[in-house]
Amino acid sequence: MLTTKKIAQMAAVIAVLLTTVVHADEVVLKNGDRVTGKVVELIDGQLSIKTEYAGVVKIDWAQVETFSTAEPIYVKIGDNVVRAMVYEADAGTATLVSEDWLETEPIELSRLSAMNYEPKPAVRVSGRINIGASSTSGNTNVDTTHGEAEVVARTDKNRVTLGGEVNRAETDGIETESNWLAYLKYDHFFSQRWYGFANASGENDDFKDIRLRTTFGLGAGYQWFDTEKTKLSFEIGVNYVNIDRIDSEDTDYPAARWALDFLQKLFNSKTEFFHRHALFSSLDDSQNFFIRTRTGLRLPIVENLNTTIQYNYDYDDNPAPGRVKEDKAWLFTLGYRW
Repeated sequence: MLTTKKIAQMAAVIAVLLTTVVHADEVVLKNGDRVTGKVVELIDGQLSIKTEYAGVVKIDWAQVETFSTAEPIYVKIGDNVVRAMVYEADAGTATLVSEDWLETEPIELSRLSAMNYEPKPAVRVSGRINIGASSTSGNTNVDTTHGEAEVVARTDKNRVTLGGEVNRAETDGIETESNWLAYLKYDHFFSQRWYGFANASGENDDFKDIRLRTTFGLGAGYQWFDTEKTKLSFEIGVNYVNIDRIDSEDTDYPAARWALDFLQKLFNSKTEFFHRHALFSSLDDSQNFFIRTRTGLRLPIVENLNTTIQYNYDYDDNPAPGRVKEDKAWLFTLGYRW
């Protein structure tokens, strides 16, 4: 006959056994592999899970067959965030149990866009700064400096990007390069990939006879990829371009703007290849356009420090009289990112 004491002892044993068995989050992949550990986060289509045998493992969320957690976790479904236990269900789905409901019908994993044990801050800020300089002396004395920085603030629906760059050079005490560029862009996401944007930029280049070239515009963008490994977005819109020149005649015109931003991590490492460009073409004269391109490799050094090898190519099809159309530069910089 079971006494109250024996029932209590059995309940305690069962609780211990359950705790022992359900001690880790588990991911079942479409190829049948199972990964157990502790979820770090699900973001941008990448699930990070910390394992005892391989450290943090990153998994393409699209390759997950089903999934379960050992503790309640914050899950984003559409625009809503709930704290719930996640249990395995049929292929491609999971069941959620939270304080708000006892149990859901199986939910497609594709509807879960973010997951973490600690709620994420409302605004996520990232950025980088790069500085390069050189000095040579002897038969020719050359001093060059280059600096650039960019900061991105992101929420689920909004993104603000602020950046700029500056270049200076002297040869035998005579200035041979002097220019700067500043830009600001606001993006509002209508879906995970589609967004509208407003952009503005200001540019000065004494040797191009540009006291100030400003652009203001609106448009739409499509974010093809936005993962830790790959980022690719396209934008198209209209801009107003105004050029205040130092010596020659000022000009302004409406323009179409096309832009691309691409980043790819290489060889399963932190080495990054990047390319970005923006093309502004006059709507009044198709022969009047200019383009800015930035292409390079970002190589890790230690922690957040990196070095960058970068090629800048700028082309202006309608330069000021006496100026050439092309500007090219190789840059080698030391950078910090966060």
